[in-house]
Amino acid sequence: MKKVLFVSIVILCMAGCRSSRNAQEIGSGSRDVWQTMLVKQLDCQIDDNLITVKYSNGISLYYTILDNFGHIALTWDHGNRKSFDDGVSAYKGDIDIPSFVTSGDHDEFLFQVVLIDENAFYGCDVTSINIPYSVGIIRSNAFKDCSKLKEIKVNSNNTAYADNDGILFSKDNRMLIQYPVQKTDAEYEMPREVSFICPEAFKGNESLTKVTLSNEVTAISDYAFMNCTNLQELRLGHSVRIIGVDAFKNCPALSYIYSPNIFPPHNCPTVFDSAVKEKCKVTVPRGQKWNYSRQLEWSEFKNISEEW
Repeated sequence: MKKVLFVSIVILCMAGCRSSRNAQEIGSGSRDVWQTMLVKQLDCQIDDNLITVKYSNGISLYYTILDNFGHIALTWDHGNRKSFDDGVSAYKGDIDIPSFVTSGDHDEFLFQVVLIDENAFYGCDVTSINIPYSVGIIRSNAFKDCSKLKEIKVNSNNTAYADNDGILFSKDNRMLIQYPVQKTDAEYEMPREVSFICPEAFKGNESLTKVTLSNEVTAISDYAFMNCTNLQELRLGHSVRIIGVDAFKNCPALSYIYSPNIFPPHNCPTVFDSAVKEKCKVTVPRGQKWNYSRQLEWSEFKNISEEW
């Protein structure tokens, strides 16, 4: 086992050195890139493909080895267990994900953090997350049910992701990936580039009262605004075509929806609560009330009027 591990580490070291040189080229003149590499690491233990790293702030992070080229993924908090049994991760506080993990007596072996695994922060008490430039993939449910999350920051040199005021987007701003649960703004107007709202993106935020979508948004994914209990006003853009399953489930305060779409968005069988359909006012383009009143869930709203 030790012999196999030694050979693997030699291979990883060679790849890691190449990654290090690339990072140096990318980071020339940029303090941000190097800051993500200077997280103070106290200890590194490798067990099969699992890497456990202890840091000077008292936090331990867990990584899995992805390949023989020195690439690793930040994974959920294993603690003393080897399987994801109880559905939650034990990470907490402010998490600064490094670009690299080092091992060896003289830190001569380098692994590059390129991925955040599915369920990595699922159900944990993390308050902020700092994503380095090296991460190119964030898998689904990575931040699921992080009930204390206030902000997500992304290194400006990252080519796949970006943040805007602590909100996680794809680099081109086309996808809104995660709006922190504990972000306290009452109103939010979406950047004009956004065309897709990811599943559970706003789920559980209790501060939002008004949301205005950009005119580029074509799809609102499943559970996108679920449990936004204080959301009162929703202004859809001109291009919304699909609203996913339970996208606005348990949004009891929703009292006004403005939809400028000539073609009613196609709703899944259940999007809004029954009580909302009874009291919520829906405003649609002139001459389109009849069109909305015969389309799936829109037909169940009792108060649809046309704009003048």
